Amino acid sequence: MPFKERTVNNANAIRTPQAIPCPEATDLDPDYHPCAKTNRRAVLLITILGSSLAFMDGSIVNIALPTLQRTFHAGASSVQWVVQSYALFSAALLLFSGALGDQFGRKKIFVLGVAFFTASSLGCAVVNSLSFLIVWRSLQGIGASLLIPQSLAILSAAYSAEDRAAAIGTWSAWTSVFAALGPVAGGWLIQSLNWRWAFAINLPVAVWIFFLLPKLRESESDFSLESLRKLDLRGTLLNTLGLGAVVYSLSFASEYGWNDLQIGGTFVFGLLLIVAFLVTQSRQENALMPLSLFKNQRFLSVNILTFLLYGALGVTFYMTPFFAIQIKHLDAVATGAAFLPGISVMFIFASRIGRMSARFGERPFLIIGAIASAAGIALFAIFARQPGYATSLLPGMVGLGVGITIGLAPLTNVVMTSVPDGKSSLASAVNNSVSRLAGLLVLSGLILVLSQAFDHSFAQKLSGSSLPSSAKERLYAERSLMAAAEIPNTLNSKEKQTAAAILADSYTDGYELVMYCCAVAALLSALPVILW
Repeated sequence: MPFKERTVNNANAIRTPQAIPCPEATDLDPDYHPCAKTNRRAVLLITILGSSLAFMDGSIVNIALPTLQRTFHAGASSVQWVVQSYALFSAALLLFSGALGDQFGRKKIFVLGVAFFTASSLGCAVVNSLSFLIVWRSLQGIGASLLIPQSLAILSAAYSAEDRAAAIGTWSAWTSVFAALGPVAGGWLIQSLNWRWAFAINLPVAVWIFFLLPKLRESESDFSLESLRKLDLRGTLLNTLGLGAVVYSLSFASEYGWNDLQIGGTFVFGLLLIVAFLVTQSRQENALMPLSLFKNQRFLSVNILTFLLYGALGVTFYMTPFFAIQIKHLDAVATGAAFLPGISVMFIFASRIGRMSARFGERPFLIIGAIASAAGIALFAIFARQPGYATSLLPGMVGLGVGITIGLAPLTNVVMTSVPDGKSSLASAVNNSVSRLAGLLVLSGLILVLSQAFDHSFAQKLSGSSLPSSAKERLYAERSLMAAAEIPNTLNSKEKQTAAAILADSYTDGYELVMYCCAVAALLSALPVILW
């Protein structure tokens, strides 16, 4: 059906209370109107649940990683791919999936994403090897890429410009709360049942979404070859392969070294593919990521902030469960509960901050949020060697919760309003992609920093210890496991304590360095907003 005909149908459908064309409505349409107020609550709930399905899964899996490392006796580089495989496909395919929604209907692609995510969650819950878990996590990432861009596009179409900021603030608040509740729920499930339930918990949320879907309707859209031709398949392939090659190289460089042809060659090949992707985006009419968007300084500055801040947050949330469980010896439930102070701050204030930023301007909120986040992350490093949760982790959790609350709701709104109305959905998709790319690339780079810092500290402490030579050799051979390395049973109790202290101190050295790097990145994220 031609685009104009679909637009007319949307306008007519809005006059019918039973037909809710929110997923099809777009501010490109001349007859665009937001959904009727009576439909907004259902639209808001569906979009929150859909986004939270993907966001919550990421935070739950972070809590499960130490258990997965122990269960599969995996090195840090391998277990990292449980997170990276998901992030890679959700980031690389996000823009393509947004284009799919524009061409074939946002509700259709949203439903497909929820179904794909649900099926792959079930696959993750039943696997018996780390390799197959990574495969299913990749499929989960594809499902997340399908549903995430549709959620915010559907929500934005449901609200008028004056009400959109408050709605996005509510969406940001609740998706942040769901994401933050993930560690709490995941910790309880892992300790009470087993790690498989960290993935199976997605199923009841998906059922709830499918139950509500009849409240979300759209006009008919036809599949056609012309619609397929408008999709940037070449750009999608170049982007996915390029990012995959770069992330693979960064992940395993600490294990094999940059001199290994497989690592160095793959890295260079990945960079060339990414350059080729950017070249196609500058020349192609229906580009996934139109580079012209970044000529807008407001849009450019907020995306630089997104990359640095989300990269820092992603690494922090990845490393904190390892540190809490392996170094501070908290159980899974206590580690999940460690996130509650930040959750409380977000739950109480995030929606209010969204409304305040819309009234007074987003700029000061973005700057203060970035600085507060940097301070919160730095506190993780400053108090890392203090005993117990209250003195080592709580200050950072509170500071980070304040920073996220102040900064993230205004960030979402400024992205939507920094470009012309007709490009707001595309701007949202680009920013979502940037945030996931940040987590993917910054995590890969800083895990390499962690590994190098751990190896250096571990070698020094091990060589200077009084442990038997055979035990030193065995421990050093397992250095890729970092704090999860198995202490030889041949050692006596005092020697075991010495070995455990060496592992903990070496990991803490690396942890502190990475946290300071993240704090600097978060602080630098405020600069483009200040300058531009």
